[in-house]
Amino acid sequence: MILRKKESHFRDFGADSYVKIEKLLDLKIKDEYKEELNELYSLDDNREEILKIGNSISLIDALIELDASCRKKDLKTLVKNVQLKNIYEKEKAIFEIYGVEDEEILLENGTDILEVETVYSAKNEILDYYSLSKFAKYCTELEYDELVFTIRDFLKAKNENNEEERSLRLVYKNEDNKYYFRAITSAEGYKDYGVNFSVVIALLALDSYAKENEEEIFIDSFVVDESTIYVSFQLSKGILLTPNLSLKFNLILENDEIKRNAVSFNGLFKLIFSDNGRESEIFLKPRGMKSDESEFASDLLTYRHSGSISNVLEKVGTLPQLIQEYVEQISEDAKSILSIEHPDDVKKLIARKIKYSKKPEFMLYKEQIFNSLMNNNVTNIFALFELLRSVEDLFEHTDVISKDFWRMKLYEALIEKK
Repeated sequence: MILRKKESHFRDFGADSYVKIEKLLDLKIKDEYKEELNELYSLDDNREEILKIGNSISLIDALIELDASCRKKDLKTLVKNVQLKNIYEKEKAIFEIYGVEDEEILLENGTDILEVETVYSAKNEILDYYSLSKFAKYCTELEYDELVFTIRDFLKAKNENNEEERSLRLVYKNEDNKYYFRAITSAEGYKDYGVNFSVVIALLALDSYAKENEEEIFIDSFVVDESTIYVSFQLSKGILLTPNLSLKFNLILENDEIKRNAVSFNGLFKLIFSDNGRESEIFLKPRGMKSDESEFASDLLTYRHSGSISNVLEKVGTLPQLIQEYVEQISEDAKSILSIEHPDDVKKLIARKIKYSKKPEFMLYKEQIFNSLMNNNVTNIFALFELLRSVEDLFEHTDVISKDFWRMKLYEALIEKK
């Protein structure tokens, strides 16, 4: 990563944690997008209006602080002008970008040749144009330096007549006083509906939802860096499924500024089981919402980094109805948990899922989780809930990918019975 992730976790909220529209206007959003948002929502005329989403001020402050630490630039260039200078282990390589015409870069750099260090998967993305990514990794691991330089010269020659244009996402980190090469994006049709834009859209939509449904909504966690975000919005109203089982819904916003199908809203469900005055809770994450139109579950709502803002807002406007349908769908399914006759067998099913899982990010936890499951016998549903809840405590807070993978495995075992 370029900037250290900012994260926060909350169990409740106060009225002083709401955010004013005025504060949203401090976020960095492209001028043309901010103007259109202002026209559609009259943001300038409603600066003092309070969006009643708990802990939203903490999220906005985190975004403003990240914005102050870096700046982003999408630089259009010909592929042949992106030349490998050196290659290192993992994701790091140094590329030189020739023929830079951006006035800001020319002014601060003093030359039209910009040297950038790769982060994330940018090294592999550019090398994959020439099917050299894996081979370059092999050479680096074996310290075949001369061969690496041969690759560099080969790339330069291969590029000589390549007129293909791409856009490079660069991030300038103020602390390091240099640019990082973040990723390749499309040179045409790409709209930078970035992290800040997606948060503003979500807050405005959920504020309307909360007012219309007399619902309290608050952020119970978020993880954000310079180009990705994960926010969990908890709806406070619970649904009593049975006398000892209730459900709460969390709306999850995720955005990766680089991926084409970047912005998604999905659902996370908290099941609360009570037994003789005791309560235990677990989180479940379905793969998506089921519909009559498709045999596959899909995200609750997505929008791409393309198309008009009005189309995006039209889509987001369907969130209230989608949330209601999703909650009804899962509420019916969740009741089946109470029909579990042999909870220890369910525990073993979950353990097998963990044992044979292959998700790379999850490997760090596999052994510990498997042992925790197998070393504890459960004789009733409450004990099963308690064991599964304790496993979730093993995850790093910022590791939302592994945590959601675990929650999906629980949903498969407890609800889908597979």
